[in-house]
Amino acid sequence: MVWPFSRRQNGSQDREPEAGPEINSKASGKKYLLEDTKPRFANESQSQYANAQEQATLRKAWETVDWQDFSFERLVRIPCFRDAGMTGFTSMFVLGSVMFLYHKNPSKAANWSVGGLMLGSIVGWEQCRLRRKNSFHTAQMAKSTVAAKEKPMLHTPVNDDRVKKEWEGHTSASTAKKPWYKFW
Repeated sequence: MVWPFSRRQNGSQDREPEAGPEINSKASGKKYLLEDTKPRFANESQSQYANAQEQATLRKAWETVDWQDFSFERLVRIPCFRDAGMTGFTSMFVLGSVMFLYHKNPSKAANWSVGGLMLGSIVGWEQCRLRRKNSFHTAQMAKSTVAAKEKPMLHTPVNDDRVKKEWEGHTSASTAKKPWYKFW
């Protein structure tokens, strides 16, 4: 068996001979644990390689982030951003107004309005995401239903020649001259 992430190429000269005591203990019916066997692969080198790859990808990802990503034009392109903002600002206005009218304290009303903005934005974001997820799920179900549906027009119907002959003999000369409409 070849490990797909190993650096060695497939070849008979690269293979190491398997350990003899493991085969003998298997054949004699003795139980042995996985910890008793020697490892097939060098775990340290692969984990170091994975760490290097992870750091490289994080570094590359960080280099792609730009201040332009946080501009207003890019933020409004995010799905559900508008809905979350509208819900947040609405709850901010309502909660701030109610707290100001009740307590007559502007600082307390401002604190509650900021909390309303945060809470309203989160609620609006989650509601919008749930609606989008459900609509995508419905669309996927519709696509799979249409794909699984039998397409009758792809197969031409087989017509019987006897039926064609009977239909041709059905009309006569006397019925062909009669008009299709009738006056009293």
